Amino acid sequence: MNSKINIVLAADNNYAQHTAVTMASILLNSSRKKSINFYLLCDNISVINKDKISATVRKLCGNIEFLEIENRDFEKIYISGHVSRAAYFRLDIANILSEDIKKVIYLDADLLVYDDIDKLWSIDIKEFPIAAVADYGIMTSRRLKKQKNVCFGLPFDAPYFNSGVLILNLDLWRKNNYSAKVIECASNNKFSNHDQDALNKIFMNNWYELPLHWNVIPPIFNLFFKILLKSVFRRNAIKAKKNPSIFHYAGSYKPWEYVIYNGFNDKYYEYLHKTAFNDIKMPQIAKYKKGKSIRRQILRLKIANFWMKIFNN
Repeated sequence: MNSKINIVLAADNNYAQHTAVTMASILLNSSRKKSINFYLLCDNISVINKDKISATVRKLCGNIEFLEIENRDFEKIYISGHVSRAAYFRLDIANILSEDIKKVIYLDADLLVYDDIDKLWSIDIKEFPIAAVADYGIMTSRRLKKQKNVCFGLPFDAPYFNSGVLILNLDLWRKNNYSAKVIECASNNKFSNHDQDALNKIFMNNWYELPLHWNVIPPIFNLFFKILLKSVFRRNAIKAKKNPSIFHYAGSYKPWEYVIYNGFNDKYYEYLHKTAFNDIKMPQIAKYKKGKSIRRQILRLKIANFWMKIFNN
């Protein structure tokens, strides 16, 4: 067993609080807290917020190192909506971390870990450079599959992964100079799914598929109808929704923007109260949004719960 679990996250100052919540969720569910090493790739996070993140991790018995990343290598990167430049930092992890670090888990800062992270760390990804979870939201959409085919040549029957949860074999990344290839790809294109499209293009047919419960995104926890239509997708989605290991708030509905609603963001608030940000005024509305209502999300969850009852009978 590897003595250390290396986990990388990336954030700017706007996501400092949410990064601490993600880290708290990991540590509070870990059987090996003291073995967890966090590496936070920072884009101008304030000293105050770094101190709060550090206090959270230390209190929960983890370890953390802050790595300030200069933006010069990412100046031509296309960003939009809630995606920041920090989201692209994952592409250069192999060069940012020291060469003695051979393997890492990368996690987005808008997710919660409900399971023991050691289980994910222990998965053997064979001789693949990257492991990820299939993105059912895209794979079950004719429109989006056509978009990916036109955009970067993804075959209609090929799998496509979500980039929010990754296991990286850094030896292979360094050997094949994958960081430079993916960054160049992302810099030369205005992909609708940003770094995720670039990663899928470079690693097409060269990635290890992780079980769906390790990255339960909105199309899964909302059980979108397009997923229910196909039996294989439906079975996997229902199984993952029942027992998610990672609950990922990908997309526009973020848990911190609304008051507590059980089944949607109650766990976020639970873990928030375990961090040094527990005195922060909540909820927090994003500047780029204009009062987006929670009603639509609540309706989706209620419909998903209805389908769960139907298909579990």
